[in-house]
Amino acid sequence: MLKVQDIVYVAFGAPDLDTMTTFLTDFGMVENGRSGDRVFMRGAGDYPYVTILEKGPAAFRAVGMRAGSAAELEAAAKLPGASAIENIDAPGGGRRVRLQAPDNYRFDIVHGMEPAKQLPLREPLAINFAFKKQRVRDLQRPPFEPARVVRLGHCVLKFTDGEGAARWLNQTLGMLPTDRLYKPEDRKATLGTFMRCDRGQNPADHHTIFALQAMPGDIDVHHTSYEVQDPDAVHIGNQWLHNKGYVSEWGVGRHLLGSQVFDYWRSPYGHIFEHYADGDLLTSDVKPGDYAATPENLAQWGPELAPTFFDSVRL
Repeated sequence: MLKVQDIVYVAFGAPDLDTMTTFLTDFGMVENGRSGDRVFMRGAGDYPYVTILEKGPAAFRAVGMRAGSAAELEAAAKLPGASAIENIDAPGGGRRVRLQAPDNYRFDIVHGMEPAKQLPLREPLAINFAFKKQRVRDLQRPPFEPARVVRLGHCVLKFTDGEGAARWLNQTLGMLPTDRLYKPEDRKATLGTFMRCDRGQNPADHHTIFALQAMPGDIDVHHTSYEVQDPDAVHIGNQWLHNKGYVSEWGVGRHLLGSQVFDYWRSPYGHIFEHYADGDLLTSDVKPGDYAATPENLAQWGPELAPTFFDSVRL
């Protein structure tokens, strides 16, 4: 059975590649090459890219997920509607199979990418707690800079049938449900399911794909989320983006489900990009939770939820 092990990249169309590249650079990514009408943006981790920009209308194009083995990639190629195995013409190479998910989302199953050399990154800040002091004669002086992206952590996709999409992620990609959100007035009405990779006893992020129930006619990516070094990086990145004049969507705060310190921003073409730090890690034996979609179950602390937050694209 195919069991994807990680999220590798997302791809977006952009009418002006330089405009979007500038935003992602201020967001904390690093350009790692261009090929024709494509730009590859990486983080400090060992994936050669975490975001692909493709010249064209502003739109979400694809999500790339890493297969656990070459045999699993071959198994993916036998799934209904799958492409043949093809070589990846991008930094790091590798091979992929393209799958058509519900609502025509494109999932690329990838394997064999050559890892990139990690980029320099400041050490996480040592914190002096009330009864546990970790920092003596060591001044706290983090640089004022973009929140340096380390890796892509998850993306949230809107589906016409959120429950059916969660089943597809489980049955096709081997992903596990972590938590379900339901309407406060109707426990049977699922609003979304957080799905994580099945890595057995190796820890996985609380969620890698969140399958969100869409309003009619609103099928699109909701947001993509990138891990940074620590909560200070989230806050410093918030100030950096404010100073650059970008549009803040929601944050800084801390989620309940997943526990991440979060900060959401709109790109120049209206899509939401999130910085996060300090997220939960779970093994495969953790049982799913069930939560009402109330404000207190969305964030433990932070500003009031923006009324536009669940709009997929807002220019």
